[in-house]
Amino acid sequence: MHLILHITLLTTELSELRPTVFFIDQLSAGIPLLRILSPDARVIFYCHFPDKLLAKPGGLLKALYRSLFDWLESWSTDCSDSIVVNSNFTKGVFAQAFPGLRDRSPKVVYPCVDTGSSNPVQEEIGPLWKDTRVLLSINRFEKKKDVGLAIRAYAGLSSKERKGSKLVIAGMRQRYGV
Repeated sequence: MHLILHITLLTTELSELRPTVFFIDQLSAGIPLLRILSPDARVIFYCHFPDKLLAKPGGLLKALYRSLFDWLESWSTDCSDSIVVNSNFTKGVFAQAFPGLRDRSPKVVYPCVDTGSSNPVQEEIGPLWKDTRVLLSINRFEKKKDVGLAIRAYAGLSSKERKGSKLVIAGMRQRYGV
């Protein structure tokens, strides 16, 4: 919201750019404001995972507090022209989290990875681990992502399969969720 207000009210950036499309990533709260301040531009919302499902449960006061934000998330998401998600799993979660938006079926857009091109950096400095198969797990470090599954799967490999391979786990810790 701060960024939107800044580029529309405190600078001439938005009016000079005259955007035709906004890509909003993760938080939908600013979409209605964009619709008002730039009505001709289309808005595409990329929903990673509904924020309301990341919030920790609490008592009655928190439930009342969250109900306002949950409603705002649903309403502001519905203000977008298009909704996209990163997997069929998230599409299903979206449908469960926003039953009032059942007429809005998000499109699935998988992150692109060009596996066909050579990597000039790797060719310059060489591979990190020569003659090693790397099993890579990239996730947020939170319970529902079950990073332990990658560890258990690697441990389930035979000693012959583990020889010459490494398990690399990378990610970040989730730090928000009111």
